[in-house]
Amino acid sequence: MSQQQQQQHQHQHHHHHHHKDGASRFKERSLNAIVIRKKVEKYLKLGLMVLAGLMVLAVGFAYLFG
Repeated sequence: MSQQQQQQHQHQHHHHHHHKDGASRFKERSLNAIVIRKKVEKYLKLGLMVLAGLMVLAVGFAYLFG
C-alpha cells in the first residue's frame, strides 16, 4: 500500500462519539453508584471486623492484666 493510499485509508475511519441520551447517562451513573457502594460496603465491613478484633484483644488484655 502506497503512502497516499495509507493516508486516504486513515482518513476514511471516522471516530463516532455517540451522544448519550438521558436514559444512557442515568444507567451509567446508576451502575457507577452500585460499584462505588459495593466498594464502600467492602471497606466498612473490613473496618468493622478489624475494630471487633481489637475490642476482643482489649477485653482479653483487660481480663488477664486488669
